[in-house]
Amino acid sequence: MKFMTSSATALSVFCMIAPPAMAQDSSFSKVAVPAQGTGTSVANYVIGERERADNVPGETASRIYGGRAAQDGAWPHQVSLHLTERLDGTTEGLYGSQFCGGSIIARQWVLTAAHCIADDEGRAVQPGEVAVKSGAVDLGEGDLRAVAQVIIHENYDPRTGDADIGLIQLAEPIADSSGPVAAIPVQTGSTDLPEGPAVVIGWGMMEEAKFPVDLMETDIDIVSNATCNKGMAEVSQRDLGAFLLAIGTENRIPMDSLEEAYSIILSNWGDALTNNMICAGVPSGKRTSCNGDSGGPLMIKEDDGDWLQVGIVSWGRKPLGSSEPCGHENLYSVYTRVSNYFDWIAGHVRG
Repeated sequence: MKFMTSSATALSVFCMIAPPAMAQDSSFSKVAVPAQGTGTSVANYVIGERERADNVPGETASRIYGGRAAQDGAWPHQVSLHLTERLDGTTEGLYGSQFCGGSIIARQWVLTAAHCIADDEGRAVQPGEVAVKSGAVDLGEGDLRAVAQVIIHENYDPRTGDADIGLIQLAEPIADSSGPVAAIPVQTGSTDLPEGPAVVIGWGMMEEAKFPVDLMETDIDIVSNATCNKGMAEVSQRDLGAFLLAIGTENRIPMDSLEEAYSIILSNWGDALTNNMICAGVPSGKRTSCNGDSGGPLMIKEDDGDWLQVGIVSWGRKPLGSSEPCGHENLYSVYTRVSNYFDWIAGHVRG
């Protein structure tokens, strides 16, 4: 999951890096911004976290924000994405190279999040940089598959997370597998998405900054986008107020000026989610997706008992200064609404 920066965090970063000579300049156009890094930023971040964390077997990993280990064969469409430069032919290399998830939607196509397969400038990475592993819940097992093409939606906005959807074309259609493999149907644009029970799966970060060896699953609820927007606004506005008070005290800014600035910002506050996004989780935040789950499917069970993919793990937000990346009260996770992109997906897959 990609974490978006709240307004308060953005302000604090800008102020910390702005040179003193520009302190009286009210325009953001002259504020120094951090230099762009290199490589796949999400991959580098998740893999860096993996290096510092313990790998925990699924049967003992009971604290994945309320989740549980998936049974063998339960989710045959789920794949893991691996950074090829970290693959060294060992089991440890498989564990340490995973950074995102995805889902098989056709014999030669994997659906994932755009931010999983984008570089720091929002462009698609080279196919040789990514490998896809299928056919196992254990990261150390299954089949590694080469990639022929990486496609990012042309409207993907890495700043807001809008249109966070991408496709990976495998070098060869899946014909043989060492474990269960299947495709999952995705929701079409002609069907409504009901609020209610859903499931999200992945190998992402658990509580206490640990990562599972086995695929994990957790039960959550799809709720209205208004629920996400409300929770994020409350947390971000609280963070913003705390930041303004702190910076105002340090620099002897009059309280009425701080209150005026705060009021102006709040009067222009917009929704964090667009209609291309889905809000899902639980009010406590204790069952949710997290870092490393990005690109994986959000699913609902249909009346006939089959699973349908309705979303893609996209992004979340955390309170300013929190050491926990996930699991915060009233901060739900955000998923790409795949029904809005059904024609886009079909166009590439049929092509």
